[in-house]
Amino acid sequence: MDNNATSDLICRVVQKMKQMILSGSLVNTLPGERILGHQLSVGRETVRKALAVLEEEQWIAKAETKSARKILMSPENTAATPLSDSPFANYKRSIIAFITPLPLRRLHQSVLAELYTIQKILEEDGITVRIYEAPWILSTNPDKRLAKLVSNSNCICWLLHRSSEQSQLWFQKNQIPCIVRGTSYQSSALPYLDRHWAAITHHAASFLWKKGHRKVGLCLSPEALKGHQLMEKGFMTFNGDGWEPIIVDSPYETPDFFKSLTETFHKHPDITAMVASRGNQIVPLLSYAEAHKLTIPDQLSLVSLTYEPFMDRIFPSICFYEENTTKTVHKLIGLIRGLINGKKVRSVSIIPELNIGGSVANK
Repeated sequence: MDNNATSDLICRVVQKMKQMILSGSLVNTLPGERILGHQLSVGRETVRKALAVLEEEQWIAKAETKSARKILMSPENTAATPLSDSPFANYKRSIIAFITPLPLRRLHQSVLAELYTIQKILEEDGITVRIYEAPWILSTNPDKRLAKLVSNSNCICWLLHRSSEQSQLWFQKNQIPCIVRGTSYQSSALPYLDRHWAAITHHAASFLWKKGHRKVGLCLSPEALKGHQLMEKGFMTFNGDGWEPIIVDSPYETPDFFKSLTETFHKHPDITAMVASRGNQIVPLLSYAEAHKLTIPDQLSLVSLTYEPFMDRIFPSICFYEENTTKTVHKLIGLIRGLINGKKVRSVSIIPELNIGGSVANK
């Protein structure tokens, strides 16, 4: 790429970041260079040069070691800065919010890709996406913080990611337009888009049972999420002859997960297969199997209920369930547009396809 093309690209990235700041898509602090590069479809070097321009123009603060860059400009203080020559001076501030208890660095690649696609599509409608990290949303009483956040946000619609029953009930009680990106609780009856987790785990149980597996573990993370309850229900209610399902506590931290696996295999040494509820559980499972000399798939079979790109580089290939992400995103966009236009939207349950890999053996 020649110098003029490089300069034009940096200018476009700078203007795009200004647009994101003015529209409220970026608030208070900037995400890391990797995430910005993913959102803007450019390399980290381009992001660094764009950040240098924004710093020089006093849109953002200077970088500090191990701290996120602070945003100095905001929609509220732009009145003090002449913006009549800016292409974003008359930008329509329609914003939807994505709220998650996880930090951005912990979000799955599939979630980040989905968010990026949603942002690109909704830009055509004059709508931007603002992301809120709110670990407190899983607490027993998030009501006051939710009330403050929502009242100060000016968002027209909310996407609730990994939300608790209490937080869903708050949105339902206050009639805040929202869609649960996950499964809603029966008590809240909010519209949602998620996989049909009960059907998937029931299918995984049936698949392994037909392969001759009888004692099988399902790895579930500790959060009390509706989706986890449905996974457990589908797995435990399969009634094949001799079926012995086991729920395996699966903390996020690898040492704690290893400890849980050690306790599980000590109590049930005859387990022949494990089902990972999340793709990021596969690597710790593989590491544990290697450390304890359990060959895959001969001594331990593995199935993942979700797909992660790293699985393409694993041997033997992992059996996993995968949905059509393009169709999923467009279904979610349809729900968002319907909700924004005041329509009553229906929940969507997705049943993905099983990709047969080499990680399951006959018993």
